[in-house]
Amino acid sequence: MQRQDREFIYRQVIEAISRDDALALDQFLAEGLMDHNPIPGQSPGRTGFKDWMASARTSFPDLRGTVETVLVTDNDYVIGRVTWYGTQHGSFAGLPPTHKAVALAVIHIVRFEAEVIVEWWGVAHIFGAATGR
Repeated sequence: MQRQDREFIYRQVIEAISRDDALALDQFLAEGLMDHNPIPGQSPGRTGFKDWMASARTSFPDLRGTVETVLVTDNDYVIGRVTWYGTQHGSFAGLPPTHKAVALAVIHIVRFEAEVIVEWWGVAHIFGAATGR
């Protein structure tokens, strides 16, 4: 698999989340995906990733991501920096809805096998979330 193919797939996952298109994730994420930063109660595998997406969309119905930076390594990893934008209409990380716009910076590390993502790490800069946009 070429480096640009891994970047393309990563960007497609972010786009699918932004479109609220859980079915599109089936072609990009392994069924047994290992999510190293699951939300409490998240199911394992690709199903769990879709659970996260549904939860995020409950909190931020207009959730959309902008890929800021992508680094592709020589050994099947992609590192991405994404800013997620949305308006908080549901509880998030134990905080009640604010009904304000939020921008949340996230770093992802994903590992590929063949042409699918098999591992996903995501670290959000929650305390640096900008509101009022």
